[in-house]
Amino acid sequence: IDWFQPWPEDALNTVSEKFIGGIEFSTPMIRQGVEQFMPMSFLNVQQMSAKFFTREGRHVYSTPKSYLELLKLYGKMLGQKRDENDAAVDRLKNGNTKLKEASDAVAMLQSKLETMMEEAEEKRTKSEEIAERVKAEKEGVEVETAKANVEAGKVAEIQTRVEAEAADA
Repeated sequence: IDWFQPWPEDALNTVSEKFIGGIEFSTPMIRQGVEQFMPMSFLNVQQMSAKFFTREGRHVYSTPKSYLELLKLYGKMLGQKRDENDAAVDRLKNGNTKLKEASDAVAMLQSKLETMMEEAEEKRTKSEEIAERVKAEKEGVEVETAKANVEAGKVAEIQTRVEAEAADA
């Protein structure tokens, strides 16, 4: 006894439209394609089951309940994949935001670095000028020290003579 009567294609289409109608698609063309694919795939499974029976002598049952389970599974898996894709999109957006923030921070640091380099160059120039002035003053001090040493030598000589004259007298 064949307990399961095959559903007509119109019934499969109607059930597919009912189950797929609750799912959101980006275009009506995609919805229509999925609604048409589900009955076609179920009918193909039934045809392949008949071929399998003639070749192998074994029954493979595809019942209306199998069709309903196929539709439910499709909706469930589609929801899971959409959630995974949304999570991946969020990760990519967050990653792009972080990269943008890092890029802005690097640009700001580079600007500060350029300013600091200019200030350092100005300070280096000023310190070189001060070093030149100190060097010139040092040379002047050395000249004056040499003159003072010459004068100190003369004074020491005079003092020695004065002391010698004072001791003689």
